[in-house]
Amino acid sequence: MKNFFFNKSVLVTGGTGSIGSALVKNLRKKNCKVVRALSNDENGLYELSESINEKKDISFQQKMKKNKIRFILGDIRDYKRCLEATRDIDIVIHAAALKHVPICEFNPKEATNTNVKGTDNLIKASNKNKVKKFLFISTDKVVNPISIMGKSKLLAENLVLKSNKSKKTKFSCIRFGNIIGSRGSVLPKFKKQILNNKEISLTDPNMQRYFLTIDKAVQNIYKSVEIMKGNEIFVIGNLPKFKIIDLANVLLNYYKKRINYKKKIIFTGIRSGERLNEELFLNQDHKKIFKFKNLIIINDKIKTKNIKKFYNIKEIKIYKANSNLFVASKKYIFNYLYKNNLI
Repeated sequence: MKNFFFNKSVLVTGGTGSIGSALVKNLRKKNCKVVRALSNDENGLYELSESINEKKDISFQQKMKKNKIRFILGDIRDYKRCLEATRDIDIVIHAAALKHVPICEFNPKEATNTNVKGTDNLIKASNKNKVKKFLFISTDKVVNPISIMGKSKLLAENLVLKSNKSKKTKFSCIRFGNIIGSRGSVLPKFKKQILNNKEISLTDPNMQRYFLTIDKAVQNIYKSVEIMKGNEIFVIGNLPKFKIIDLANVLLNYYKKRINYKKKIIFTGIRSGERLNEELFLNQDHKKIFKFKNLIIINDKIKTKNIKKFYNIKEIKIYKANSNLFVASKKYIFNYLYKNNLI
């Protein structure tokens, strides 16, 4: 496949987060003109630079020049910094956000300032600097949201999609489930509890979530950026849905045999802003849904009936409802973790 990112200038916001740092590292292989990693986490930028730059005998500036990566300390809440970060950029991948539901519930103003105002700053800066493509990283929590995090991300989604007024910049979104093994997520939390010989704490026995690996997320971001025309909501299809209690039991049984782990699972109660199930989208909310390989494409603004010609993709077809959904068994969960080197 043609390398779409060859000689492109790319900005990744939230560049020190799980998705952002994976993108920054992977984009090195794409022969970009430059990759800018924007983050307000100074230590995170330092650690990212150290993980990328193997040679220790050259300066920080030399390392950036050699790897064609720029580590930009800044906040998307700062419009002027967004202007500086997007100058001469072809593609913006906007991953910066406040994402932890309980933290956002307790700090609603901060969540809104980052997730909504910050996104608006980046949209305006991208328009002003004539960025070609802008992809917003969204979440399944925007579907009928009940949390501050979900509501703020939905507002940001709407801002992004409504920005397709100029022909210069194309704006689209991609929705994820949970990145398995990512920073602050349930898998490392459970593993830490087990390895510290603590009980596994779970909010509710009926909790279910969609999961995907960081590699799958990155590859689908690339695919979305390449084919987007503006106005799309991309959804990664064929995602397994795990019962969180099954995930906990798989880990419990795995470590019981290896470190003689004998603690139990305890239930702490569902948290504010949390619900038992999340959905990536609802069929009834959208008129035009298509599928290309395992990528679902929602584009309610599309006017042409010739979808294949519009996207220049022969394999694209009408999406059939619920053809991508399944709840994983314990055996599937174990194999999934083992295959992806997560246990």
